[in-house]
Amino acid sequence: MDKVSILIEFLKSQRMITPLEKDILDTWNEYQKNPLDMDSANRQIVSNYGNHSDIYAKVNSLPTTVSKPRNQITEIDLRYILGEQLLFLVDKRNGENKNGSIK
Repeated sequence: MDKVSILIEFLKSQRMITPLEKDILDTWNEYQKNPLDMDSANRQIVSNYGNHSDIYAKVNSLPTTVSKPRNQITEIDLRYILGEQLLFLVDKRNGENKNGSIK
């Protein structure tokens, strides 16, 4: 299992989670949907950017991120953004745990 899967399973077993951990689970759930609900995925992306403005700059500065008009965004694009957001959120959570600022 990779670090994301391990963390997801751990968070699912917890009774209480932080807002950051909730965003991780919500993003994971959106990412896993098949077929992808594009409206729901877009809402999660916007919510993540609102809750974690630092990941907006990180995702948009990646060399593999391409800006497109809203009407040209595909399922692949949304899955890409959700996946990158998830990785940054997990890294953010792990970094906070190392510094002792969460649990």
